[in-house]
Amino acid sequence: MRIWFFGTPSLAATVLANLTWAPDIDVIFVVTNPDKPFGRDQMMRASPVKELAIMNSIPVLQPTKIRDNTEFFDQLREYDCDYFIVVAYGRILPLELLHIPSKMCINVHGSLLPAYRGASPIQSALLNWEKETGVTIMEMSEWMDEGDMLKVRTIEIDPTETSESLFAKFALVSWPTLIQTLRELETGGITPLPQDPAVATYCKKIDKEDGLIDWSKSAKEIYQMWQAYTPWPGIYTKYEGKRLKMEEIYFFRNDDMVDSTLASDDEIGAVIRLPDNQIGVVCSDWILTLSQVKLEWKKSQSIKDFVNGNQKFIWVIL
Repeated sequence: MRIWFFGTPSLAATVLANLTWAPDIDVIFVVTNPDKPFGRDQMMRASPVKELAIMNSIPVLQPTKIRDNTEFFDQLREYDCDYFIVVAYGRILPLELLHIPSKMCINVHGSLLPAYRGASPIQSALLNWEKETGVTIMEMSEWMDEGDMLKVRTIEIDPTETSESLFAKFALVSWPTLIQTLRELETGGITPLPQDPAVATYCKKIDKEDGLIDWSKSAKEIYQMWQAYTPWPGIYTKYEGKRLKMEEIYFFRNDDMVDSTLASDDEIGAVIRLPDNQIGVVCSDWILTLSQVKLEWKKSQSIKDFVNGNQKFIWVIL
């Protein structure tokens, strides 16, 4: 099977690596996003997919745009290709592109479709306290994540999961499911299953500002934000005009350790000292406990060390 691979982050690189090891799959080219500046020094950095492709001597294309890019389309048509495989590429492929491979364009999606169509299915499952998510291998169509389903695998979500750990689970499940799907397609062993649009749900692209904490929410809701946005973009509040990132947190009900009358409206956002020398923040109905924080332009610190250096932090209103 001759394939083109479209992908960008480390998740996609994991899938690509396993495709290169499959004896019956030949990765002809890789398409990934252009190099981007990274870090304080703004050094140009290649995507994980590009780095892996170079290690495996696979040619790489990095078009700055996809839609109406005739030159790019003509490049693809020069090669015989059975399948396009798309894993977290980060761009929508236009209909003209989907007609280029001789057999099919396939997308590996991080949800149990038709739930969570869109750009952030794994994070959205955590935001909504789902007990499970999954991998859907689907035939691509003109509309985002609406194509027929080829194979589905379920992934359980642990209560303390973060998007980092859930992405790792997704990577482990997605590549063998994809390879099995390709082999069954070759033998005619799969009947595509249309999605039911009546039960479809959607999720949006995540922005850095989505991590700003609203302390009037419950501690559980903020904890779910932390799960979804760890490691990126992280969740944060403002302290003395700077971003204070909450790197490790948890929550409990007021009546677990503290009188349930504590979280009155005028105390929402207050930093308090709890039993066993813990530090917490009052939310709408529960308490959020802090373990590890990072002040903008400073190193990561335990909450104990941070409070020792910022005595005014206790009883401040965030």
